[in-house]
Amino acid sequence: MTETDADLPGVEAAVAAAIRQGNNDSLRLLGHGEISLVLAWPTDQPQMALKRVPPFRDAASARQYVTVCDEFFDRLAAAGVPVWPTTLHVLERSDGRAVVYHRQPIANAAQLGTNVLHATTPEAGHPLLVAVADAAPKVCTPTIGFDSQMSNWLWDGSTATHIDFTSPFVLTETRDELTYDSFAFLQEYPVALRPYLKRELTKLVQRFTSVEGTLGDMVANLMKEGLDAWVDPAIATINERLGLSLTRADAQQMYDDDRKLLPVVLKLKKVQRWWLTHTGRRYESLLPATTTYGK
Repeated sequence: MTETDADLPGVEAAVAAAIRQGNNDSLRLLGHGEISLVLAWPTDQPQMALKRVPPFRDAASARQYVTVCDEFFDRLAAAGVPVWPTTLHVLERSDGRAVVYHRQPIANAAQLGTNVLHATTPEAGHPLLVAVADAAPKVCTPTIGFDSQMSNWLWDGSTATHIDFTSPFVLTETRDELTYDSFAFLQEYPVALRPYLKRELTKLVQRFTSVEGTLGDMVANLMKEGLDAWVDPAIATINERLGLSLTRADAQQMYDDDRKLLPVVLKLKKVQRWWLTHTGRRYESLLPATTTYGK
């Protein structure tokens, strides 16, 4: 964690205004996943990409999260997985809560893994597929998950660089809890549903702790990204290099499950936002208009 030249209080004020308005039109977005949105900042002349994590209860919880992220960076480095330059910054607010921002250089969108595949003839053994398949067993453990979907990679023609770290999949030894305070993420949902959603989201994290799970998810996301022609080449590459028996049916099941779950999750977030803002309270997260599944 280092100092940054980003005006984080100004960023947080702009984010708060967008949340109050219920849309992100006043911000400049570079993209979004299911967890976080990527802001170009400053809005008028972008110099950096910022990813905001919902506020933690206090600075200690925020710093615990930063430590887990730093340890995950070390894990990737030890596994020989290149990491996009990323620094984490804690903004302590006057209400006692603390927000973490990930700061990165703005990447070349043409090098995003999904865009690379869209521009390339599908073939088994493509070096990007090989790099992702080879990285998974070096990173995954029973308590460490790895989100290897193609939208999390940059490919410059020779090197695959991982780019997304806002939700490190690091579990306790019992595998039923994250090693950092999940309140920051669970506060986005209605209170009564948080215990159930915590269990379901933990199950989702557990998927990524196995090589079969993370690479199956990567293939499932090819279906989501309109890259169905790459599904069979990706499966062939994974099975040949790692001796697995991944099938299209396995990936299809993951895709179907996520296509049902994640739009419901976003709807619940929007319900919570409506409830809090209409009862004079503050919702704390930027939300996309739709999930990456288009609904």
